[in-house]
Amino acid sequence: MTRPAMTRPDRSDPDRAAFTVERRERWRLYAPGGEPFLSVGVVHADDTNLRYPHNIEIWRSRYGGSRRRWLREGLVPELTNWGFNTIGWTSEYVSGSGLALDGGVVDLGHSGGLPPDDLAEAGVPYTLSLRVAEIEHWNGVPAYRDPRTPAFAQWCDHLARTLCRPDDPNLLGYFLVDVPCWDRHPTGLGYPPEELPAIAEAYYRVATEAIRRHDPSHLILGDRYGTRAGVPEPVLDAMAPYVDVLSVQTFPGPEPGRLDAALDLIERWHERTTRPVLIADTGNWCPTVMSPGRVGSARDQRERGAGYVASAEAFAARPWCLGWHWCGWLENPHRGFGLKDPWDEPYRDLVAAVTETNHRLGGSYAPKPSGAR
Repeated sequence: MTRPAMTRPDRSDPDRAAFTVERRERWRLYAPGGEPFLSVGVVHADDTNLRYPHNIEIWRSRYGGSRRRWLREGLVPELTNWGFNTIGWTSEYVSGSGLALDGGVVDLGHSGGLPPDDLAEAGVPYTLSLRVAEIEHWNGVPAYRDPRTPAFAQWCDHLARTLCRPDDPNLLGYFLVDVPCWDRHPTGLGYPPEELPAIAEAYYRVATEAIRRHDPSHLILGDRYGTRAGVPEPVLDAMAPYVDVLSVQTFPGPEPGRLDAALDLIERWHERTTRPVLIADTGNWCPTVMSPGRVGSARDQRERGAGYVASAEAFAARPWCLGWHWCGWLENPHRGFGLKDPWDEPYRDLVAAVTETNHRLGGSYAPKPSGAR
C-alpha cells in the first residue's frame, strides 16, 4: 500500500494556514508561520462540569452562565498562564446508568464536547473529533457496523461537512474514535479477526477521504488508542497510510517501571507505523473531598504534581513525541480528578508543578486570530 505524501511546513510562506508535522533531528509540529510547536494541552475542558447542583452558582456568579465568557475569562487565561497551549479532546463520558427499563445500562457514550464555533473563538489551538464509529472499549453497547458499506461513507461525509473548519489556523487537527476496540471487546463483540485487515483499511480510507474532501490542509490525528486496551497490528498497518499522527492515551500509574513500559509500547507502535505520536490523553489522580475513595494513583496533589513532572519530562525526551494532553480540567463526580477542584479552584500544589514544567519544556506560543490567513 502506498503511503500518501505527508504535509510539510513551507517556511517560505509565513501565512500558511495549518499546523503540519515534520521530521528533522526529531519529529515536531509546526504552527502556521513555521515556528516549532510542542502541543501541551488539556483534555475534558467542558463548561458542563460547572453546572452541577454543587457549583451552578459559581458558574452563574463568575461567568454569568455564559460558555463564551467562561472561555474568555476562565479557561483560556488560566490555561495559558499555566503553560498549556492547546484545548484537547473536550467530550465528556455519560454512562446512562439507571435509564434502562430493565435496570441495565444505556450507554450514551461521549457528549459532543464544546461547539466548534466556540472553540474557534477561544483563540488558542484546539482539536475536533469525528466519532465515525461506536466501538470504544468503554462503550457498554458497541455497534460493529461494516465500514465497507455506502452507509458508512455517507455518515463520515456528514460528519466531515458538519464539523470541518478548513480555514481556521488555530485548528490543530481531527481525532476520530476514543479507545477503539477492534476485537475482543469486553461485551464479547468485535470484528471477525480474519476480516480485520480489510475492515480497518476501509475504515481509515473512507473516514480520511471524507475529511480531506472538506478540509485538505489540517492534520488527521486519528483514533486515540489506549495502551491498556491495545490495538491489533493489522489495524496499525491499515491506519498508517491514512493519518498524520499516531494518537495514544496512557494512564500508567505510579508504580516503578509502569511509565517506561507504556512508552516502550508506544515506541513499538511508532516504529511499526512510522507516524509521530501525540500523547492525546494522560493523567493521574488522588483522593479528594468529592472523591475520597479515588485511590490507585497518587496520595495527594503534591504527589500528582511530581507525577506530572516525571511524565512530561519522559514524553518530551522521546524524539517521536509531538506533545501531551492532560486529563482533565475540572474535577466532576464521575471522573474524580482535575487540575481544578469541583468549585473551580486550582489544586495549588499540582498546578505549581505543572506550570513550572510546562514553561520549562513547552515554551510560549502566540496563536493567530481565528480566521486569519
